[in-house]
Amino acid sequence: MKPFTIMVPVLAVAGLLYLVFPERHPMAPVKAAASLADTQVDGAVGSRYRMSAALKARFDYWLSAVGELPLSALPGKLAQSLRQDGWAEADINAALAAFAHYQQYLDALSEVAKPQAATAAELKAAWTERDALRRQFYSEAEINQLWGDEAAVEDFTLRRLEIQSLGLSESEQLKWEEDALAQAPATVQQAYGPSLKLAQLQQLQQMSGASRDQLAAQYGDGAADRLMAAKAQQQAWQGKVAAYRDKVKSLSALPSAEKAQALAEYQARHFSANELKRLRVWLSNGMQ
Repeated sequence: MKPFTIMVPVLAVAGLLYLVFPERHPMAPVKAAASLADTQVDGAVGSRYRMSAALKARFDYWLSAVGELPLSALPGKLAQSLRQDGWAEADINAALAAFAHYQQYLDALSEVAKPQAATAAELKAAWTERDALRRQFYSEAEINQLWGDEAAVEDFTLRRLEIQSLGLSESEQLKWEEDALAQAPATVQQAYGPSLKLAQLQQLQQMSGASRDQLAAQYGDGAADRLMAAKAQQQAWQGKVAAYRDKVKSLSALPSAEKAQALAEYQARHFSANELKRLRVWLSNGMQ
C-alpha cells in the first residue's frame, strides 16, 4: 500500500462519496455522545488540512465515542468540528479521507500480536511489527508527524526496562530516572512524572519512616501536603488502572468486536483523552 501523501485520487473520491451519502453529511442530525459532554474537542488543527499529530488527536477524540455513536456518524461529527474551526470544504473532504485511512490502519493494527510480558525485548518486538505496519499506510515523514512524540515515550520506556533488568538498587534506579526525565521531552515527563513523584515519596518515607506530620516538621507543611497529595492522586490512578484491567478480564469471553466496543465505552466514561494516553503507557509497560 502506498503512503498517504500520494493518495490524491483517493481524497477526491472520498470527498465525492461524502457528499453523495446523506447519512455521512454533516448536516444530518446525530445524537450527542454523553461521554464527550462538557469536553473540549481535542486537536489544535489550524484552519486548513495538514496531516499532523493534532489532526490525529481530533480523529481519536471522535473515535472515543464509538459505542455511543455509530461509526457512520463520526465523519459528520468530525466535519462539523472542522467547519467550526473555519475549514474550507475541500480541506474537510481531505480530512475525511485521511480519517477513513486512519481507521483502516487501526483495523489492521488490531490484528498485530500484543506483547505477553512487559520486557524490553517483548515490547521492542511488538513495536517493530507495528512500525512495519505503519509503513504500509504512511510515509516516514507522516509517521514522524503523527507519532513522533509517542516515539520519545516508547524509547524512554525501553531504556527504563533495560535499566531495571541490570539489578540496580531502588535508589540507583530512581537516580537514573530522575536524571533521564530531567533531560527528556515534555511528553515523556508527562507520562512518567507522576510515577516518579510517587517513587520519590515512597523512598523518602521508607528511609525515614515519616508520617505526614514528620514530613511537615522536616520539610514544611506545604511540601508535606504536596507529597501526600501526590501519593493520593497516584493511588487513585492505580485504582482506575486496576478497575480497567478487571473490566478487560470480565469481557474476555465476548467476541472481539463486542469486546472492543465495550472497552471503548468504558474508556470514554472513565478516562479523559490525556488519561487514555497515560493508560496506554502504563499497560504497555506493565506498570502497577
